[in-house]
Amino acid sequence: MLECILNWLFPDRCAGCRRLTGDLFCAACRARLRPYPPFAPPAGLDAAWVAFRYEGSLVAAIHQLKYGRRRRVAHVLGDLLAAAAGPLVADALIAVPLHADRLRERGFNQAAELAARLQRPGNPPLIDGLVRVRATHRQARLAAHDRAANVTGAFVWVGRSPPPPRLILIDDVLTTGATLAAGAAALRAAGAQSVTALALARSVIAKTSVQ
Repeated sequence: MLECILNWLFPDRCAGCRRLTGDLFCAACRARLRPYPPFAPPAGLDAAWVAFRYEGSLVAAIHQLKYGRRRRVAHVLGDLLAAAAGPLVADALIAVPLHADRLRERGFNQAAELAARLQRPGNPPLIDGLVRVRATHRQARLAAHDRAANVTGAFVWVGRSPPPPRLILIDDVLTTGATLAAGAAALRAAGAQSVTALALARSVIAKTSVQ
């Protein structure tokens, strides 16, 4: 009840179009979302699936989440990801971790916030254990051929036991797949048998393999 009253008094501004709609991602912006087509998984991943094309209002919403630090935007975007993905088949879900320095700077891990919304009846549990041990440059600022080198060796598994055999690794945006492939390599080194990438968005001009 309190949340309804507060939303009436101070309506949310849509993270996509910035209009005062009372919704964190309005119906008009949702209607413009376009599904991402099937593609071959980037090198280092057993499979990969992306919900939406990284364009228009979705880009603005993701930027509001990550750089505007509007943490609640992850709730609505995570619900959209969950609805688009449907039931997930794996032993566990893992969010791509941020380095401790980046986590302190941002205040939260956007991938973990999205992954938390996938915790639904019938879906695999969300687990921890993968950590980012090396601070890296922002992937978005690097050329495609530099991204793999930037994240090589950046992740390690620190769980008390080996990771489950079949994992789904979750991130907000998939570009070349270098970050997800580096995380997958660390999981396999610790004993995982297969790693599938799941992301909210990807640019339609992105490469389909790590360069």
